[in-house]
Amino acid sequence: MSMRRRKAIAAAESLLFAGLLAALGSTVARPQPGAHSPWNRSGRRVALASLERGAAGALPGRFSWLCSAKQVRALALARDTLWIGTEGGLFAMSLSLDHVEPVSGPASISIRALAAEGGALWVAGDHAVSSRSGGRWRHYTPEANHLFERARCFAPGEGRLWIGAFGAGMGYVAGDAATFISCSDPVIDRRVLAVAEQSPTTIYAGTASGLMLADTSGWRSLRYGSRLPVGPVASLVFDEEGDLFCSVLGQGAAIYSFGRVRAFGSGPGTPGAGVRAFSLDPATRRMWAAGDDGAFIYDGTDWTALSAAGFDAARRRFLSMIHDAEGTCYLGTDDGAVVIVSRGVARDVRVPQAFPESRVARLRASGGAVWCVAGGSILSGRGSFVPAAKPPDLYAGEMNDLLPLESGEIWIATRFGILRAAGKTWETIDRRHGLPTEYFVRAARDPAGTLWFASADAGVASFRAGVWTSHTRENGLPSNEIADLVVDGAGRPWIVTPSGDAARFVEGIWERVPLPPAGGASAAASHGADSAGVYDPAIRFLPDSDRDPAAAAARGGYRLGLDRARVCLVASESGVYRADAAGFTLVELPERLRGARPTAVLGSSRGEIWLGTAGGGLLVHRGGEWIRITAAKGLSDDYVRSICEDAGGTVWIGTQAGGLTAYSPASAR
Repeated sequence: MSMRRRKAIAAAESLLFAGLLAALGSTVARPQPGAHSPWNRSGRRVALASLERGAAGALPGRFSWLCSAKQVRALALARDTLWIGTEGGLFAMSLSLDHVEPVSGPASISIRALAAEGGALWVAGDHAVSSRSGGRWRHYTPEANHLFERARCFAPGEGRLWIGAFGAGMGYVAGDAATFISCSDPVIDRRVLAVAEQSPTTIYAGTASGLMLADTSGWRSLRYGSRLPVGPVASLVFDEEGDLFCSVLGQGAAIYSFGRVRAFGSGPGTPGAGVRAFSLDPATRRMWAAGDDGAFIYDGTDWTALSAAGFDAARRRFLSMIHDAEGTCYLGTDDGAVVIVSRGVARDVRVPQAFPESRVARLRASGGAVWCVAGGSILSGRGSFVPAAKPPDLYAGEMNDLLPLESGEIWIATRFGILRAAGKTWETIDRRHGLPTEYFVRAARDPAGTLWFASADAGVASFRAGVWTSHTRENGLPSNEIADLVVDGAGRPWIVTPSGDAARFVEGIWERVPLPPAGGASAAASHGADSAGVYDPAIRFLPDSDRDPAAAAARGGYRLGLDRARVCLVASESGVYRADAAGFTLVELPERLRGARPTAVLGSSRGEIWLGTAGGGLLVHRGGEWIRITAAKGLSDDYVRSICEDAGGTVWIGTQAGGLTAYSPASAR
């Protein structure tokens, strides 16, 4: 179908529904269950300004991010600027100067989609949507609407910009209002990955389970009966004839046109099974496809691999693609580059990398530096991070903790034993050396020089003067399964099990230290401030008492840390316990903040308590109250893995998928 014919059909449909849409006004009624009605008769319309996130008002200081930017997931063009969205933030490339630099402003560091429409730049991230126009950033978070959580795509329409989200369906922005589409049909998949508008009343959506169609007859799933390959539809683009190009992950490219389907599969002469992006070349009017197997061009009948001087598809995996008005193609890779193809010549432009990894397993402050285990690397930093050691490739992603010593040695607890580095030489210590297991999760050192290693399934191993000693339940440990290990200011090792059984090593004996139940009736009087000497009014003093192991297990995970006096902290889903000679104090979490599994805990030099969680963001106790920091309010990722504080008072947060977040308090700026 020609572009002229498409416009004629769109105009007729617009006239048909103009009266209906005018009558609906700003609030649209929901359809009755089981009734067929146009998609645009469901949902609601609200003023865009009412959805903006106000000032977070969290902590007096500044959050900054350091993350790998290797995955170039989204591209957008606006005048002389190529906007580049990566796993590690937003970048801008000046096309005239051929220069790339990072851009601050979006609420989410992990970017999935970009659009330059109506004089505004729109940025969809894993945790929020942001827009910039008139020199000002505006942020829209899940608290305003779930559409802004896990947004995955933008698609231009006639006078509107579509937004698709994984788990929240889709909606659109038109002028100063946002419309959120709803559908009560349980068959409709709300995990939207791509959107394409054929006309003002006919919309296609690519979802995690297949292709959906929304038109004047309502919603329909095209997963079965359409001859389209079954799988997640990650990209949708119309060509000038009105044919819809679909990328079905794992199945390859397909063309859908008025019920007719041509599927190309993954054999020779196809773009492959992992097509991730389409883009129409306006100069040649040919469709391009890019993905795991390179870049390809469709001539109306067959696909041909892209051939350009300097283009090596064999070593590239493409995640995004866009053409400019002159036909220059920009392809984003998963190795930190944008490949520019123009007039048969290809060249790379590198995206600046602030940090080599997106997953940080463990952080430690030692010797005036911050050390971290990230991916397959050991890094240390005093302002900027540099590789400190390169363990064998076998241990990439399997390192759980590190212990740098003043002698220059580095000890690492891993899934496959304990590593020791002396210079450039690595030694592996495992069952062959008498260890009872090879799965170690934590490492620590006491003032006497003894090294302590906690295992996931065989208790604790200690090392002193060349001799390894095993500590198990037979030696007084409450369990051989250890969740965490620290050494306090008195030189005593502490452990906690996954079910919350704590113990400390005193004069050669492991003694159990039971945690009192949260909210118990035996709470003593409150005390003032959250430091070693004085207690905050929100902290209740609890005497030692037995507790129900089943109730402890129901709480979930436990983690250990130290406060500024190097007193042991025990983090639970209920709050944070502080152990001292008199018993325990508990900084209890309010009900609204409970439920997320704790992953790390730290008592800062300013008397705050920092509590990391598995997917629930960061909880900070300050001034007698808990503050929640999420990836839409300062963090780089909601899954926190480790926390430490350097000598200057900066708090470093290692995350599962967002690299590092650094918090600089106002007093340190």
